[in-house]
Amino acid sequence: MLPEKRIELVHLQLTRNCNLRCWFCGQWGKRGFFSNASGSEMSFEDWKKVINSLIRYREETKISPSVMLWGGEPLMSPDFQRIVEYLRENNFELGMVTNGVLLDKYIDLCKEAFKKIYISIDGNREIHDGIRGDGVFDKVSENIKLLQGGKAEIIIMTVISPEVLDILPQLPDILAPLKPDKMLLQEMIYMSQDEIKAYSRWLKSSFGMNAKEIYSWEMKLSEDFQQRKEEALRKVSQLKYSFPVAYLPHGEKAAQKHCLSPFRHIHVAWNGDVMYCTDFYDFSVGNVKEEDVISIFNNEMSEKFRSEIAEGNCSTCNHCAWRNNKYFAFKSGNIPLSGAKLNF
Repeated sequence: MLPEKRIELVHLQLTRNCNLRCWFCGQWGKRGFFSNASGSEMSFEDWKKVINSLIRYREETKISPSVMLWGGEPLMSPDFQRIVEYLRENNFELGMVTNGVLLDKYIDLCKEAFKKIYISIDGNREIHDGIRGDGVFDKVSENIKLLQGGKAEIIIMTVISPEVLDILPQLPDILAPLKPDKMLLQEMIYMSQDEIKAYSRWLKSSFGMNAKEIYSWEMKLSEDFQQRKEEALRKVSQLKYSFPVAYLPHGEKAAQKHCLSPFRHIHVAWNGDVMYCTDFYDFSVGNVKEEDVISIFNNEMSEKFRSEIAEGNCSTCNHCAWRNNKYFAFKSGNIPLSGAKLNF
């Protein structure tokens, strides 16, 4: 029996554009799929239409989805302020995923309008700047301090890259002066050639779609990476920090047998495509410029995708933290990017 479906969380990808070029990112990294993307971004009126559909859904079902803004870098959207204000006027709980560089541009709005703000910091100053650019660590640190005293819960997200492994057990203490409310240690997303081939065959046979963007996530790491990572995480699990630290595992270590995202969540991409995976862009169930987002959530292709995911047919599910999600709305004590408990 498939899980009950209801929309608890909506991701709005306000823009595909980003001001950074992190090497491990499938969007704008070395083989990032957005570097060659075509098509026009959603206008404010397009986004307003989506939000109005969510308002009607709330009125009809009494379920009020939480809304997560992201990109690219969401703060680069020319419509960022208008979209946030419209969502706020209509009483949606808001979260945002950001690299933190541009927060000061909208600091008052961010302090007041958001319940949760997820900010990427991938190491100490040297490591973070090596991945994201000179001066980024200090700029983001300054902006996090500006957020203090606002309504938003500040959550630091750290990608477990090879660069950070040697200092990972010390990193929460290094970042403690920033006074975050939580810290999430995230696995890198990467796939082998065999996994990519399996995904491509599945997408073609089940949905008649060709997989092109998935190759952005192909990566081969050093032979000792897994061993070093497990040792670093073991040390983290034995230490106590001044704020909660969570590790978001992938694959068989994830909390759920299969991902609940297609049953609880909608992702509207920068160009209006609707999908259920936030990182894998080869599959779409429709476009909000052509069809209402709630109708798309209930269409035949969405139902088939849910069945395929429940049966374990999608290989990308082994490289994504969403399988940890038990809760999607911004309920007290929950982590909407993952339902993982704050322990190891």
